[in-house]
Amino acid sequence: MAARVAAQLSKENDCQVKTSSGGFGELSVSIDGEKVVDTNRLWYPLPKNVVAKTRAQLSQKTPITQK
Repeated sequence: MAARVAAQLSKENDCQVKTSSGGFGELSVSIDGEKVVDTNRLWYPLPKNVVAKTRAQLSQKTPITQK
């Protein structure tokens, strides 16, 4: 599941996806160090719900402009 979520989020503009190993059955998504999705082996959402929640959080972020 994590691979599918990462692949979908990698298609977003200005979105860098980094995967790392977690605990058994864990899937977490952090944006700029803030955890927005945190699952465990007893509660595992559908990949589309993880992507939707992550996209919603990304849309609220102010883009960083370069000078």
